[in-house]
Amino acid sequence: MIKPDGFPGPLPFFNRRSRVRRIFHLRNYRNPHQCLREMNRCGGRPIRVLPHLGMVIGEFYREDGLFSLEGHPDIAYWEPDLRVTITDPYVGEVSDRSASLPWGVRQVEAPKIWRYTRGRGVKVAVVDTGIASDHPAVRKNYKGGVNILSPMFSPYDYNGHGTHVAGTVAGREEELGVVGVAPRVHLYAVKAFNRRGSANLSDLLSAINWCIENKMQVINMSFGMVKVSDTLRRAIHTAYQKGIVMVAASGNQGTSGNVDFPARFFETMGVTATNRNGKLASFSNTGEGVDLAAPGDKIISAWLNGSSKEMSGTSMAVPHVTGAAALLMFLKPDLNPNQIRHLLTRVNTPVIGGSGLTSLNAYRSVQMLARYLGRLIP
Repeated sequence: MIKPDGFPGPLPFFNRRSRVRRIFHLRNYRNPHQCLREMNRCGGRPIRVLPHLGMVIGEFYREDGLFSLEGHPDIAYWEPDLRVTITDPYVGEVSDRSASLPWGVRQVEAPKIWRYTRGRGVKVAVVDTGIASDHPAVRKNYKGGVNILSPMFSPYDYNGHGTHVAGTVAGREEELGVVGVAPRVHLYAVKAFNRRGSANLSDLLSAINWCIENKMQVINMSFGMVKVSDTLRRAIHTAYQKGIVMVAASGNQGTSGNVDFPARFFETMGVTATNRNGKLASFSNTGEGVDLAAPGDKIISAWLNGSSKEMSGTSMAVPHVTGAAALLMFLKPDLNPNQIRHLLTRVNTPVIGGSGLTSLNAYRSVQMLARYLGRLIP
């Protein structure tokens, strides 16, 4: 068992069936060592220290040990460790047929500007179930990552969701029909979800901390939670202040006014889904927090064992926007999240049935940036 840096003394034994995990936010980002000592004294076990977020994640064998930390001068507040799920309600058949460019990539008109930008070298983190790094569509762009769940192992994908998302961001296998919006970005797998597609909030916080530490430029968040979390809000705000562009799924309940978190946070770009006809997909959540719509219905992308699969959901819409953000950042790397949002949402392509929503058009957004830079992209 690895101790956190600076932890004073041995870690106590725990019955795995009765552990209680909590997330502690340190007051004014104080040094965590005193908090770690107090946690140990109260029968707790520190799991992770997240220095960029000012948080400590700990486990307790008894609730009374947890409550004895209330009022500690170094702790602003604590939250329970919630469960979060990826958002992919509809799955099609595994496909091994050759195909042309995916319809979503064509619809956002990404190929029109590949002569000028393919997102080369932009660092994109996919916080998901991992990435099948040996898949022919993504292996040339895959640059590593981290397995938050089991740090000693690689962030390989045994679910398929993360690989599907990665293929839409940066696939480059035309024979399989898996070509992404930005086929030259650098992909990083940040595995926070298990093979069943669920994660702990603490794992997501650890993923965001890793992205800040490793200077990711764009984070793909094809997941959501119904309940708001103050610790997640603070983590998202910290990443936003660091200039990281975060793109998140609105959710798949088909409701208006009930957008999932973190898409509902101002700091993220909330994305809902459209179909081939430019209409709002029936499963798409809309409301406050949704910035734009992108293709998300019957999207073919990479899957496990070198194959491809058709999937639908706002999870599938998010990587189209992530790829478009990378196309822009290649041309001007110092763009901040608000500038990216402006460039992607100012394009006047209304969504049918979307109540004023704008649909993603990567080509027109790049044209707008090029005009600002004094360049001509016809």
